[in-house]
Amino acid sequence: MPHFAYAVAYNMDYLVTWNCKHIANGEVIRRLNIVNSQLKRPTPVIVTPEELLETLSGENL
Repeated sequence: MPHFAYAVAYNMDYLVTWNCKHIANGEVIRRLNIVNSQLKRPTPVIVTPEELLETLSGENL
């Protein structure tokens, strides 16, 4: 998952992915949060494109 490593290294707010089997998966996200917490690194919000659009449409733009 090099794209996740880049997202963490560059302090990205979001990681948008279609890969629900290996990345945008609740168990994987939980594990990534634990590891990054131990390393004192921020974890980007991992979302699918649809989730990101829903989030953005709900904000006051």
